[in-house]
Amino acid sequence: MKHEELLSEAILKINTASEALIKYYRVLEDRISRLTEEVDQKKRLLSSIIDSIDIAVVFFDRDGVIKLINRAGENLFNVKAEDIIGQKKLPIKIKDDLIYPANSTKPFYSIVSQSDVLDSEGDKIGYVFLCKDITRIKELEAENERNRRLTAMGSLVMKIAHEIRNPLGSIELFANMISEDLKESIHGDYARRISSSVRMLRNTLENMLSFTRGINPKKTSVCINELIEEIIKEFQELFSRVGIEVCNRIKDRFVIYLDSSLIRQALINLIVNAYQAMPDGGTITIDAHRDGEFIKLIIKDTGQGIDSEIVEKIFDPFFSTKDRGTGLGLSITNSIISAHGGRIEVKSKIGKGTEFAVYLPVR
Repeated sequence: MKHEELLSEAILKINTASEALIKYYRVLEDRISRLTEEVDQKKRLLSSIIDSIDIAVVFFDRDGVIKLINRAGENLFNVKAEDIIGQKKLPIKIKDDLIYPANSTKPFYSIVSQSDVLDSEGDKIGYVFLCKDITRIKELEAENERNRRLTAMGSLVMKIAHEIRNPLGSIELFANMISEDLKESIHGDYARRISSSVRMLRNTLENMLSFTRGINPKKTSVCINELIEEIIKEFQELFSRVGIEVCNRIKDRFVIYLDSSLIRQALINLIVNAYQAMPDGGTITIDAHRDGEFIKLIIKDTGQGIDSEIVEKIFDPFFSTKDRGTGLGLSITNSIISAHGGRIEVKSKIGKGTEFAVYLPVR
């Protein structure tokens, strides 16, 4: 009887202990679950942070095997994480401060660094490779240096251009007077050529002055038809000598509010551009019509045309396809049209010619 009581007591204690262990196990299980969820959240947060930064991050383990690459690394090196993880080498070539991805033909400027990764006891478990694309910074530095030089040149150009413009005006005046006096002789033809060349040179100077001093239109009511007729008459002698025909197809009369001298300069730049594109002669067609709230003025030539790869660059300052070009003419033209609230569009094909469409607001 006594043994049975002892056995019952032992079984009771075992059951009590077992229930306590079960409760404790459940508490531990709940804590482990919460800790696991917390760890997962931190891992997801860390992963999100690494993927959100614009610096390429690549982690190599102690054996030099890639274990992690973030989204910026995938984009910069033109790779996918599933293809690169497990490899021992990134598909890139580093030369000075340029990185050449194997899967891309376009290199980029970068800052790179490499750091060891240590565990809690200070033992090395791998290293991390960091790469920052600084191509845009390099471009801004180059642009800043260019602007600094342009600013320094600006005042000098202004002084030189002003000094040259006045004598050129006198040369053109006297050349015109000589050509009138000697109309029927070869010397009169020489004088007309001098006058045309001086006119072209004066236009170049006007472009330089406009570029350095900025553009501030002083608008008045101007008849576009009369302005274009004046320009055509001014260049008629030069064009006829090189076999260029000017076809004016404007039928309606257009009077709009603009800066006559600036628009004149812009149109001359476009016509000179057409003239230079036709060294063996050709046709310049000028037309205009109403297009909504704009007057659309078209200047089209039958010249050499412009390569599609450089069409978007022709309005950039100092960009020129000509050996002796300043690269300012079309840039100034674009600035003048923009200053009037308009825009300019271009269509061109090699061997087929170029068409410039100038949109000037009616109001």
